[in-house]
Amino acid sequence: MTISMGLSKKKVSVGRWTKATFIGWLLGVFLILLLSSILDAAGIEHMQFYLGVGMGTGVGLSQWWFFRNFIKLKANWIWASLFGMGLPFIILDVMRTDAIANKLIFDVALGGITTGFFQFMILKKQSTTAWLWIIGCVIGWTLAGLTMLVIDYTMTINATGSVNLLLALLNLLIILSGGLILGVCNGITMRKILSTG
Repeated sequence: MTISMGLSKKKVSVGRWTKATFIGWLLGVFLILLLSSILDAAGIEHMQFYLGVGMGTGVGLSQWWFFRNFIKLKANWIWASLFGMGLPFIILDVMRTDAIANKLIFDVALGGITTGFFQFMILKKQSTTAWLWIIGCVIGWTLAGLTMLVIDYTMTINATGSVNLLLALLNLLIILSGGLILGVCNGITMRKILSTG
């Protein structure tokens, strides 16, 4: 069974996919802050699984909402994103891998692989080139995660007053850029999948 190419190609542009992913990224940031607050209140510390769960849920939910009618996405797309991003974070938290340098990037890259695989299992029924989604997810999520390394650098800058405000705004823009990077990478991949059917 293949995707209805005429409708899908018109409705699933790289720009629309990027917009949906960016909105999901914003939702993910909100969910991360919410989950972090809940965990802090419960006294749970030194865990990062809420990052994968929050961002995976936000991005998956938004992508499903925007495109459920155009590429026949069902709600299992959300679960694939939630578990795909969440499981590697949970496993590495349980294994206490805090000593790994740039652990967050490692978590995100693994999350990109598992999310790509879970979502590929959904897309493979609709397109013979759905396997490209795994590659697109790994690249997109990893590049988006690498933006955090830039924040690590800006956090080392000693600043006061208005410079601190500028650094805070810069860090916010860097965080938000991750959603755009992921959206563009995934959008290009989805267009390729749709164009070959």
